[in-house]
Amino acid sequence: MWQIETMVSWLPTDYLIYITHITVIVSLLAIILLSVFKKIPVVDNYARVLQPLFLVFFIVGVFFEGSLYQKTSYSKKIAEMEKKVKDAEEKSRQVNEVIKYVFIDKVKVIQQKGEDNVKYIETVVTKYDNLCTLSNAAVWVHNSASQNKVATGAGRTDEGTSDVKISELLKTVTDNYTTYYQTREQVIGWQEWYKEQKKIFEEVSK
Repeated sequence: MWQIETMVSWLPTDYLIYITHITVIVSLLAIILLSVFKKIPVVDNYARVLQPLFLVFFIVGVFFEGSLYQKTSYSKKIAEMEKKVKDAEEKSRQVNEVIKYVFIDKVKVIQQKGEDNVKYIETVVTKYDNLCTLSNAAVWVHNSASQNKVATGAGRTDEGTSDVKISELLKTVTDNYTTYYQTREQVIGWQEWYKEQKKIFEEVSK
């Protein structure tokens, strides 16, 4: 059977379905009519030859009916899945664009705010450096906290005034906060991206 199927596989599916339907119907009618009229001597002579032949046509037709149904069913499922994948790719691309521009813009805004604060420190706060001093202990606590360490231990001097100016400390703090908020927005962006991509994947998997 597979040889016959291979030979006609190049034909359009719709054309094959039409031929198969006709073959099954005509063969079945021929078998029934020959069975009914074979009592007539003239018909009986032909029936002995034609009935087996139409039976073969009928069997082949039924085989192709099942094969074409399966092929059509698979083709339909493949087409549906291809459409789902194509739609998912487009949705994924749109999500990427939205996430890209929304969160990149937010990071840029945060960066600009940080730069504006630094400018304010340079133009205004520096005027008061001589009026405000920092102790060595204050600088040590800041440095320890920035490195995720505890401000205790030997080998340091807590007493006395530090050479670090208040404007320098504020610049460092401003830069740190700017970095923190930028990182925060990036993490939120990745979380949003993951949720949207997961939603798209689940729609395709249904």
